[in-house]
Amino acid sequence: MDKVTLDGLEVGTKYKLSGWQMLKEENAELLIDGKRVDNDYTFTADSEKMTVEITYSFDGSALGGQNLVTFEELYDMSNPKEPVKVAEHKDINDDGQTVLITERIIKIHTTATDKNGKKEIEAGKDVTIVDKVTLDGLEVGTKYKLSGWQMLKEENAELLIDGKKVSNDYEFTADSEKMTVEIAFTFDGSSLGGKSLVTFEELYDMTNPDEPKKVTEHKDITDDGQTVTIKEVPEVPDTPKDTDTPDTPSTVKTSDSPKTGDNTNIYAYLAMLGLSCVWLGGMLYFKRRRKKS
Repeated sequence: MDKVTLDGLEVGTKYKLSGWQMLKEENAELLIDGKRVDNDYTFTADSEKMTVEITYSFDGSALGGQNLVTFEELYDMSNPKEPVKVAEHKDINDDGQTVLITERIIKIHTTATDKNGKKEIEAGKDVTIVDKVTLDGLEVGTKYKLSGWQMLKEENAELLIDGKKVSNDYEFTADSEKMTVEIAFTFDGSSLGGKSLVTFEELYDMTNPDEPKKVTEHKDITDDGQTVTIKEVPEVPDTPKDTDTPDTPSTVKTSDSPKTGDNTNIYAYLAMLGLSCVWLGGMLYFKRRRKKS
């Protein structure tokens, strides 16, 4: 908005204030999509001194860091077919006419986990990392593309599976200055046991799809919030096969007792008994003879 104070007007005269934007560094007219950014304001003076305002609306998304200076010309429109320029203000160094287009700062906060919110994932054929991204400072109504990819932390290099970068994109239109979006990465992680992966992101303004403009990024290989560890799959010990149990040899017990049907043992006992009787009889016989003597 350009606020212009005019002094020395002729009451009752019709005037037209014309203004346009200049790029200070280039000292050239500002062009958006090839067109000059300008505007006019027509009024009839009701006082010799008046203050009027003129506004300029345009797409300034690509102008971050640029200084714009407003130039003006005032025309007497008493004869509309032949306007007469009666005053102008065109000073590229006028600080009062200069506006700085600041860069839109989009803050980004990210957290990478598995699908269940854990920071460790077991190595496997289908590994999924979910990146939760909070963006603050978006321009409502603007289309954005969030691009992300996986990095090997120890090597500080892109993760390649079958020679291809593990990446994904997510496009959305901002419906609020602060939004949280998610982007997922699914890949074969069966050979990544013991590795740490870090998610990198870049956010692009897609206002001009042919020339996407990067507006913020998050690429910190040491960020623990963005790091997920792939765990080794524990080895399962082999189950021993069933082995044949050797037959336990039966214990043979011996006994001195005679067994039924064992005639040899019976005869031996009878013989021993007979000898005992003979010996005992002999002893008695000798004792009796000694008494008689």
